[in-house]
Amino acid sequence: MEMASSSGSRFSSCFITLVCLQLPVNLSGDAGRFYLAPLGGIAKLLCPLPLWSVTVLTEVRWLRSSPWGRSQAVHVFRDGKNREEDVMPEYKGRTALVRDDREGSVTLEIRDVQLEDQGPYRCQVQIGNLSREGTVILQIATPSPGRISSSALALAVILPVLGLLIVVGICLIWKQRRSKERLLYEQVMEVENLLADHAKEKGRLHNALKKLRSELKLKRAAANSGWRRARLHFVTVTLDPDTAHPKLILSEDCRCVKLGDRRQPVPDNPQRFDFVVSVLGSECFMAGCHYWEVYVGDKTKWILGVCSESVSRKGKVTASPANGHWLVRRSRGNEYEALTSPQTSFRLKEPPCCVGIFLDYEAGVISFYNVTDKSHIFTFTHTFSGPLRPFFEPCLHDGGKNMAPLIICSELQKAEKSTVPKPKEKGHANGDVALKVDSSLLPPQALNVSWPPDLGPALQELKVPYF
Repeated sequence: MEMASSSGSRFSSCFITLVCLQLPVNLSGDAGRFYLAPLGGIAKLLCPLPLWSVTVLTEVRWLRSSPWGRSQAVHVFRDGKNREEDVMPEYKGRTALVRDDREGSVTLEIRDVQLEDQGPYRCQVQIGNLSREGTVILQIATPSPGRISSSALALAVILPVLGLLIVVGICLIWKQRRSKERLLYEQVMEVENLLADHAKEKGRLHNALKKLRSELKLKRAAANSGWRRARLHFVTVTLDPDTAHPKLILSEDCRCVKLGDRRQPVPDNPQRFDFVVSVLGSECFMAGCHYWEVYVGDKTKWILGVCSESVSRKGKVTASPANGHWLVRRSRGNEYEALTSPQTSFRLKEPPCCVGIFLDYEAGVISFYNVTDKSHIFTFTHTFSGPLRPFFEPCLHDGGKNMAPLIICSELQKAEKSTVPKPKEKGHANGDVALKVDSSLLPPQALNVSWPPDLGPALQELKVPYF
C-alpha cells in the first residue's frame, strides 16, 4: 500500500502541474516584444508602433519573417479594407485586424493558433508616403482547457486517475491472492490434521472393537459357565397363596399359576396383591445362592424375577430396582425388557421355553438364563439388605393367546427344544423332570388341539394335581 500511495502522490503532482499549465489564456501576454498564445487559441499581437495622432491609415501589413530572409504577408489592410489576395494560404480566414483609437493601437488576431505560427512577426504601417515597422515574437503555450477537445480533457483527467486505480487494484489483487493462499494453506493443514486425527481415531476404534469382541467372547463363556454353576444351586420353589391376586388360580401343589376370568373368594389380607396380577414364592432368601426354573412354554407374555419382601402389595406399583423389583418381561413377539429405570429392551436369538433365575445374595447378582439354548438373558446387580422372594406374573390373556400357566419346575430341565421331560423317567440332578399339570390350568382349546410331536407324548401321561 506504500507503493500505491507513492504512485498516487506522483500522479497528483503531475495532474496539478498539468492543470496549472492549462489555465486559460484568452489574451496574449506582453513581455516586451514577446507574446504568448495558447495552442488552438487566439493570438493577439500588438503592433509596437504608436498611432495616437493617426486618423487614417493608408496600409497596415503584417508579415511573417522566415529564417531564410523571405517575408510573406499574414494580413493586409489597405484603403480601409482587408486584402487576402497577397496573404499566405495557411493564414487566410484565420486573421483579423483590430484598431483601438482610444489606445492608439493596432492588434493582429490569429485564430486557431498552431505550432507553426510560432516565431517573429513584422508590423508595417504606411501613413501617406510615410512607412514605419516594428517586430514582435509569438510563442505558443500549452492548450487552454477551454479550447481543448472534450475527449482530450477527459483523457487528461482520467489517465492519472486510471493509473492510480490500476496501482491500487494491483495491490488489492496481490493482497487478496496472498490472503487466499494463506487461507488455502490453513485449510490444507486443517484437512491434514483431520486426516491424522481420523487415522488415530480409526486405530482407537479398531482396538476398542477388538477389545469389545474379546470381552463379549469372554462374557459369553462366563455366562455359559455361570449358568452351569447356577444350576448347582437348584432349590425347590412354591407359590404363596396368601400373596396371589384374587384373579390368579394356583394348583394344589402351588407350582402352577394362571389368570382366571373372575376374582376368587379369598380374604383380603395385607400380603395379597390387589391390583397387579402377581404372586410371590413362599421361600424367603437372605443369604447364599439359589436357582430355580420356570416353564413358560409358548406364552406370549410373562414377568419373572425376584422382589423384596417389603414391596407394596396394594394399588398400582411401578416395578424397578429402586422399588425393590428385579424383573424381566416378555412384552410381545420376540421383544423382551428388563424392568430397569429406564427399561432395557432387547431381543433373544431363540425364545425360551424355560427360564432359569439365579440369585447370589452376597454377590448382589440376579441373573436370568434361557434354559432352551443355555444362553444368558440379563443380569441385575444390587446390594441387598432384606429378605427376597421369587416373583411370578402370568400376565393377561392377550386375546386368548396367553392363557397357558406358568409352571415351576420341581427338578432341573434338560436344555432341549422341549423342556417338558418324558414321563416315567427318574429325575436326578441335571436330568429330566416329570411335571404335574392341572388340566384346569390349561386353556380350553388346548384339549382339542394337536400338540407338537415332542410335547404331545409327554403331556399324555402327566399326573394332574387337584386344587
